[in-house]
Amino acid sequence: MADLFDNIIDWLMQEALDENPLTSIVETFGRRLVEGGVPVARISIGRSILHPTIGLLDVQWEQETGQVSTQTVPRQVVRNSLELFDSPFGELSRGKMDRLFADLRDPDEIARFPLFEQLAARGMTYYAAYSRSFGRTHHLYERISDQFRGASIAFATKRFSGFTQADLEGLERVLPALCVCLRADIDRFVAREILETYLGKISGQQVLDGQVERGDGQMIDCAILYSDLRGSVTLSQTLDSAAYLDTVNAYFDCVATAIDEHGGEVLKFIGDGVLAIFPFDDTKRPRANMCAAALASAQEAFARADHANRARSSDGLPALQFGIGLHVGTVIYGNVGTARRLDFTATGPAVGLASRCEGMTRTLGTPLIATANFAAICPAPSTNLGQHSLRGFGAPMTLASYPLT
Repeated sequence: MADLFDNIIDWLMQEALDENPLTSIVETFGRRLVEGGVPVARISIGRSILHPTIGLLDVQWEQETGQVSTQTVPRQVVRNSLELFDSPFGELSRGKMDRLFADLRDPDEIARFPLFEQLAARGMTYYAAYSRSFGRTHHLYERISDQFRGASIAFATKRFSGFTQADLEGLERVLPALCVCLRADIDRFVAREILETYLGKISGQQVLDGQVERGDGQMIDCAILYSDLRGSVTLSQTLDSAAYLDTVNAYFDCVATAIDEHGGEVLKFIGDGVLAIFPFDDTKRPRANMCAAALASAQEAFARADHANRARSSDGLPALQFGIGLHVGTVIYGNVGTARRLDFTATGPAVGLASRCEGMTRTLGTPLIATANFAAICPAPSTNLGQHSLRGFGAPMTLASYPLT
């Protein structure tokens, strides 16, 4: 007959198949253990992750509150933090052992790690931690074993005599099923994060929702922002490669960060250019508001560049200079490319017009220019620049400028 742990294993496997949220799984997992007679007071899970900016994902459940908390640890912190490795999970991550036990009533045991002192002060009496690797191994950090890619799971109790041997054997039995849930959650997390990193939040969600075939797309109305770094060719020839890349990235930080903060979607980094959209929605993203957001993001980008340039001047680095063109129109938003190489982007004449508009910032000596269509919707006042011929477009276009602040 199946016991408590067998039943929990079956349930965990079904949860993994159902792709339920990990926080919900861990909360129910802790509750089922306690209700089944296992005196777990705390569950802690740490997971390594192959991600450009996130190094570790932590999940904790506390029996007193019944709540689950989550935390992400940046790669830079993992790489540089000595304190992070002075811990049970730090020991497990080095690959020297796959389990670690501690009697938190013993002063010598408590002295092993700062965490043990904290747990003992909270009345915890026993600690059991396990490490399980899964998937292909990666060399993530200098101080972590090449063999480690997976999770560390720890259980703590306040029971005066600690966990029983049956408790420990049962907890270890459920680990593989729990790790299946962790692996499924990590894969979903990485897929979502990577898609958002490379495609943007809105576009990434479109792909996750199934818009994956070539030709999948839709016509959407949006404000369009196109920006281009000035003097890029000269910079590439006068700066060494590291300084040039730092300059381009500093420019992207100014423009893309401002776009993201104002609800826009950066679709592409085109060489040293940026293409972004601010999609319209009558309820959540009204036209006037999104045009105002596009303008505000452009002005914020110039403000960020002004701040960065003061530091760059002190360091003897060239100033960041760029132009921004704004337009509104209908774009084709979806998958384009070949059967083996797709790009999720916006295309169409409206995108080309935004690009030509940015090009006029050089001709007219005005860094921020918009089309009359944009100015007609945006509530902020603009200055009429008259009609101008734009390459590739037959009829002259009326343009407008905005102040940088």
